[in-house]
Amino acid sequence: MHVLVTNDDGIDSPGLWALAGAIRATGAQVSVVAPAEEQSAMSMALPPLTNRELCAIIPPPELDGMLAFAHNGSPVSCVTVAIRSGVLPPIDAVVAGINRGLNSGTNVMLSGTVGAAMIGALWGLPAMAVSLQYRGPEPMPWSTAAYVAQRLFPLLEQIRGHEPLVLNVNVPHLPSPSDIRGFRQTRLSEFFFGHYVDIDLHPPAPVERTQITFRFVRERLPTFAIDTDDGAVLAGYVSITPLRPMIDGSPIRLELPEQV
Repeated sequence: MHVLVTNDDGIDSPGLWALAGAIRATGAQVSVVAPAEEQSAMSMALPPLTNRELCAIIPPPELDGMLAFAHNGSPVSCVTVAIRSGVLPPIDAVVAGINRGLNSGTNVMLSGTVGAAMIGALWGLPAMAVSLQYRGPEPMPWSTAAYVAQRLFPLLEQIRGHEPLVLNVNVPHLPSPSDIRGFRQTRLSEFFFGHYVDIDLHPPAPVERTQITFRFVRERLPTFAIDTDDGAVLAGYVSITPLRPMIDGSPIRLELPEQV
């Protein structure tokens, strides 16, 4: 099985390489095509049809032999290049992440990580997006999310041949996999970042040119139901939310791992 690993945080993100290593540990062949620079919140943007570059890079020593490329385009462009350019063997699945910060609620519509997985699903491939909760200055526990990705990787076989579907995985910020309370299939919460962002102008009155400061006000966050992605993560569970790029589709019930 040949798996494409990509992200929206860019080729230098430690989450990308943690994910690539976790998927390769399952026995799959893994190749990486990721943005040369951060492309967060690009959703499913595809750049104009202009000349773009694909640059072969050397992966970390522990991933020696893995084909890896940096592409100066969006996450969707990375997946499209990987599938259509011929530089890689045929792709059997797409896994995107590990994103620095959750991709939950209605914000999945903005996520470049989810967008990369979504375009893979539209190509008819099983796809998964993996995101890790962010807690300010605290170190990101990439190994916890990498463990989750490895445990959930077999779910891609469950959805192979299904109508276009993405498994959107969100992982709580926990130092060890043993701290995870379990796995939950969830629905999207009603979280929308726009309700919790304040914009300050400097100077305060609009002028011909003014500086803008965006502030995310965490104190305004509501309480989320446990059956939602945000609610599950805040309660210490891994959230798995099936997402469809198409309006119509039959329900799916995943066979999740029983324990961590």
